Order: sequence, then C-alpha cells, then structure tokens
Amino acid sequence: MLPDISSTNQQTALTLHQPDTFLNNQLYVQLSQNGFDQVNWSEIPDEFLLYIYLHKNPQLGKDRTPQTKAKYLESLKPFMNYAAEQGGIRFLTSSQVYAYQLHLERDKEYKPTTLSRHTVVLKQFLKFLYKEEMVERDITKKMIKVAKPKDQLVDRDLHEDEVKQLLQHFKGRDFFTYTLLSILLSTGMRIAELANADMDRLVWRSSEQAYFLDVEGKGKKQRPVVIYEDVLFIIKELRRQRGFSEDSKVGPFFPKTNGKRYSATYLSGHFKHLLYEAPFDFVRSRKDPITAHTCRHYTAQYLIEQGADLTAIRDALGHASIQTTELYLKQRRRYSEHVGLKIKPMTM
Repeated sequence: MLPDISSTNQQTALTLHQPDTFLNNQLYVQLSQNGFDQVNWSEIPDEFLLYIYLHKNPQLGKDRTPQTKAKYLESLKPFMNYAAEQGGIRFLTSSQVYAYQLHLERDKEYKPTTLSRHTVVLKQFLKFLYKEEMVERDITKKMIKVAKPKDQLVDRDLHEDEVKQLLQHFKGRDFFTYTLLSILLSTGMRIAELANADMDRLVWRSSEQAYFLDVEGKGKKQRPVVIYEDVLFIIKELRRQRGFSEDSKVGPFFPKTNGKRYSATYLSGHFKHLLYEAPFDFVRSRKDPITAHTCRHYTAQYLIEQGADLTAIRDALGHASIQTTELYLKQRRRYSEHVGLKIKPMTM
C-alpha cells in the first residue's frame, strides 16, 4: 500500500528545520507512483508543495543533483518563512512577491549575481505551483528582472607567481590542501567532479603517453581529464597516507581519511576557508575570495597562454558553450590587453 499524500502523518514528517529529511526523495518516489491527479491541493501544507517541487524533475532522465536541491532549498527557505507570515503561499499577491524582491535587495544587500540567482529560483518555483494547479493564480506577474552590470565581473584571476606561492606554502604545512590545490589547478575539474571521481576510472593511454581520468560533469556528461604524472604522484601519496596501496584502483580518487568520499559541499567550503588563511596580501586584498572555481579559471587562462584554442579549452573544461569559456578569460584580458600596455609609456 503506497502512502497517501493527504495523510497528516506524511505531511508533518516534512519540516524545513530538518533539511536532511526534506532533501531525501524516498517519500516523493513512493507518492509519485500514485500520481497527483486526485489531490486536493488546498489541503496540502506549503512545505509539502516545496518538497514536491524540489524532487519533481523538470525533464525525464535529467535528475537534479543533491547539491542543486540544497541550493534551491537555501534560496526558498526564507521565502517560505515570509509566505507563512502572510498567511501562506495561496494568499500571497503579486505585489507581496515584488515586495519580497525589494526586501532581498534593500535589507539583505545581496550582490546582483546573488539576487539574480534567488530571483530565478523563486520565479521558477511559483511558476511550477501555478502550472501544476497547486495554486489558483500566477503571482509572478509583478516580479522584475535583476540588472546585471556587464562590467561587474567576479575576480577569479590567479597568476603564476601567486600559484607558486600557494603551492609552496601548503606543501610543507597541509598536504591535504596542497593535493587538492594541485589537482584543481592542473585539471580544471569542478569540485563536484573531483568529489565523485573514482580511482578505477583512471587509465593510461599508450598512444597519448598520458593518464586520463573519466569524470562526470553537468548533465551527467562524461569527459576525460588529463592527470599529469607529477600530480598523480601527489595523489598517490595522499592515498597512501589514508591506507591505500600505491597501485590500488579502489575507492574515491580523492578519499577521506576513512577511505570514503568527500561531499562536494564540504570540499568547496573547506577549500575556501583554508585558502583565505594563507598569509599573503594577494589573498586577503582580493575583491572576491579564492574558491575551487577560481582554480578552474586559472586552468583556462594557463591553457590559452600555452597556445590552446578556445574550442579545445571548452571541451577540456566541459563547457556547453564556448561563450562560457570566453567569459573565463574576459577579466584577465581587461588588463593584459589594455591599450595602455601597447604603447610607449608617457613621460611626465
């Protein structure tokens, strides 16, 4: 007997105060087998509507990742609290949704990029409720787009001398961070790709005389990543310290001390924190902190400086569009290709 969506026990089992339970899709898998055609949505709590939105995939065969669901929940949780103060989502007006947007801009003082992300998720959620007939009105009509200044680029530049200083600093102090930094800088992998990579996906190809690691990128697309031999030596040493033999092909490519897999969220946050603690002026004085994604930009910049073409870099990084690759290089080019560097310096 499958659970009934109208069951009080099922509804009260979900709470925003317990995100682990809320992000678990087991209940949704059971409920969706019954279908939702006969559900009286007016009797279903708002939190349950959000739960269904998080776990109902927008396309067949294209699941939202746990990280994406967690990000959506992070964006929508404050809105759910706001809606509850107004009597619930079903009683909200378009003007109140617009007022919530203004609250994010004025009271939270979010950057345009952050404000845009929250706005997109909120609008998508409310459109979903209306499309699925969970609410009677489309209350997104007064929502406005967030202006994103074209010249507001995130500073994700790293320079070769800075990279050398960071590697030298962590090499003798923190082998975990040194290994993580070496992998990310040399491969351009996303942090989630590294967290999910398995050692048995590493292969030696004699025709190219190189090691390749197959990783799963966005949209579950597979692609090979070159692992240079000096970087492989470092990762094998880390694995040895964590109980794996040198030739072992089992377990995660980048394992925890207990041999299990890191979560991408943990690696991302831990990396950002550790890098900020590095005692260099170029770290502390940055407008935007060094993150795992900064390393990905460095890889793109390094490859272009070595003569690689944009199409090859796009494929190596797993970008869906070459325009994304070009954006990775735009910030550096604003300075390196400045006309002031192309002429004879002025004499005052």
